[in-house]
Amino acid sequence: MKFRCTSNSIRFRVRKSDIELLRKVGEISDQVQFAGGQVFGYALRQGAYAELGASFESGQILVRIPVAQATAWMDSEEVGISGVIPFGDGQTLQILIEKDFPCRHTSEQNRQDTYFELAPEDPSVC
Repeated sequence: MKFRCTSNSIRFRVRKSDIELLRKVGEISDQVQFAGGQVFGYALRQGAYAELGASFESGQILVRIPVAQATAWMDSEEVGISGVIPFGDGQTLQILIEKDFPCRHTSEQNRQDTYFELAPEDPSVC
């Protein structure tokens, strides 16, 4: 799973193996470790949620996906799930969760765990 963020926007790119794990155990996660034992984590979890949501606690971003929405996405050619979460003072957090496409510089072996069959025809698109 890949994670990117910009001002009030988070984006996840998930591989086929990530989606199978999400389907099987209901959650996928990863982390970045820093010197001194500091850890930054990020996770996607499907569950009995009313709507897409996100939280940040104890150094981890957790994005919550309603089961029906996650299942419909995993079982289709739909590329992504997106949402805008409002929080105080007119601020919002944009969330985008996408099936990962191969990049030109990725070896053929690594491409097999991506959604190469859904990738745009334009080879310059990563």
